[in-house]
Amino acid sequence: MIRYFFDVVTDGKVNPDEEGLLLPNTASARREASLFLVDFARDRFRFRSDQSIQQLAISVRTVDGPVCEAAIFMG
Repeated sequence: MIRYFFDVVTDGKVNPDEEGLLLPNTASARREASLFLVDFARDRFRFRSDQSIQQLAISVRTVDGPVCEAAIFMG
């Protein structure tokens, strides 16, 4: 198992994941990033009237460096 970290990036501002998640492979990490991004975006826009966000991304990394990124661009 590999520990993957899912950093939330909102308009270039990075909110690092300090805990991470143990997953078997990169494909699992990509799937988790996509699901997290969809849930995060849905909750953010359902409960807030703030529509000023232009980019929302999940940047996935391990202790060895970046793995992938899932992003939504609005505007």
